[in-house]
Amino acid sequence: MCLKSVIFRLLSSIEAQLQATHDEESSVSDKDKNGWNETTVVVLTGITSLLADYLDVLSSHSSFSTSWQTLLDHFKAMLDFNILEINTAVFKSLRQILSRGNVEQSSKRNFDRHALDLAWTLWSTSLPVVASDPSNKRFDNQNYLLAYSSALQELYRLIQADIDDEKVRRMLILLREAIQQASAATYSADIEYLTPLQTQVLECLRMIRTDIEGVPAALIGQVAEFVGLAFEPRDGSDIQRPTYIALSKASMALSESLIIAHSSDHDIYTSGALESALTALARPIVLKYSFPFVTKSISPWRQATTSALAILKSILPILTKAPVKEDVSRSLWSSIVTIGNGITAADCSSLPSTIDISADQDSDIASFLTLRDLITPALGSSSIHDKTRKTYTKSLFHKSLIHAPLPSELPQPNQELLSTLYQTRKGRTIDLSPSPRAKMSYVCMDTLFSLVALRDSSAPRIKLAQAAAPYLILRAGITLRAYIADQPLRGRMPQPLSQRRELLYILQALVKLSCEPEAIPDSPGVESEGKKHLFWLYPLLAKAVRAAARDMEVLEWVGRALDVVGGEFGVGGG
Repeated sequence: MCLKSVIFRLLSSIEAQLQATHDEESSVSDKDKNGWNETTVVVLTGITSLLADYLDVLSSHSSFSTSWQTLLDHFKAMLDFNILEINTAVFKSLRQILSRGNVEQSSKRNFDRHALDLAWTLWSTSLPVVASDPSNKRFDNQNYLLAYSSALQELYRLIQADIDDEKVRRMLILLREAIQQASAATYSADIEYLTPLQTQVLECLRMIRTDIEGVPAALIGQVAEFVGLAFEPRDGSDIQRPTYIALSKASMALSESLIIAHSSDHDIYTSGALESALTALARPIVLKYSFPFVTKSISPWRQATTSALAILKSILPILTKAPVKEDVSRSLWSSIVTIGNGITAADCSSLPSTIDISADQDSDIASFLTLRDLITPALGSSSIHDKTRKTYTKSLFHKSLIHAPLPSELPQPNQELLSTLYQTRKGRTIDLSPSPRAKMSYVCMDTLFSLVALRDSSAPRIKLAQAAAPYLILRAGITLRAYIADQPLRGRMPQPLSQRRELLYILQALVKLSCEPEAIPDSPGVESEGKKHLFWLYPLLAKAVRAAARDMEVLEWVGRALDVVGGEFGVGGG
């Protein structure tokens, strides 16, 4: 009686008054409108406390099902006004009432399946867009969205035993919209810390059961979207959009734990969820110093690198053994190579003084060596496109360049890779500064040598060696050509120390290298097993002898290389 005669009539009366005051033709002042909005919130708060306190009594009555539907109809009517503070109050009310509901109590539940379906319908169809007011710099819809996502936590507690993947996907869509609709109040920067809404949405994701088919993949895909939000292009005028940086980093960690926990779930591979996660993690790694925000805590690219490596350690044993479709495998390996290339790269052209390039380089080297061990020789699988291996080895070549060559020294897009190998260039006497990440360059160079080196002559090793060999020959050729052109112009001046170190390093590695026989095509009239790389470089080595007349150490190693070639020709060595 009280519900029907007092509470529901009161709600109907308020709805009528709201309709009248917010009608487009209404002459009611803004002050009066706000007054009725505040009154509605007060009434909802009072009624909710009453209903929550007496929920056990009300739910035991035979008319509860009808009353519950009527109450939710009133909630829906109020939401339709699309007034921020009223929407907030409605979802706070829904949450408070649901929080008193028990899942099981003496074999009697407060809410039966039908009642919970009604609550789900209200929540899942009631996220209206509350448009921000450009003139109101203090516009903040975070509390509203917080109330909305908070209501889900209590609703999910009651329905989780009967949840299915369709409901989960709907939850994910609405939680994503809540995140993307959120305004950024002027006082709340989310660079270092999650906003309360972001924290709660992630909590909602963590509470979702993953023992339902399709749910792990859906969750991983959604978290990947959250990882990528911080790196989408920003409009400078959109000052009310959050940065999402803290959310992105937290999502990276969540993505890592989800994928590791479900690495044996075939669906995460075939659905594209895993590829989305790796693609999202690759973005901050590739951007690195180009990302415009500097964080006091761990940088996004470092967190992404850590998470990506943990994921790859988990999935690669499965990816290399389990029967995965070729197109799926190729897409995943493309993302893995992008991550590897991003780890070795960094644009150091204009950095703030707070960046420690040396420490970052050491971190990247450790990460790359870990990745290299994980993907070698698996990257040589015949199921992986040759283009992917070429992308990897081409990146190693470019990152191995310690002193920047002239653009003309590099093959153009329409040229064969080694078509300019013997092309001379004008000499230069300018002392070139080495790359600020020269240690990484040497690691990349070592990797090229390692890929070409003779191992077990297995099919994957041969594939990798064939992809790396042209870039290794070109890499050595660029340094030899520069020495041949530049050193005669210096007269008695010694070669700059960093360039001399590079030249000696390459010469020594070339002499020691025993290459995979099938990695390099035979030279005309020459038969050689492990030293084919030296035959390709022979014309440059011969010219380097003349340039090295005054440098005995360089001359010694050039001579050793020529001795090896002579030995292969059968003319002996000196």
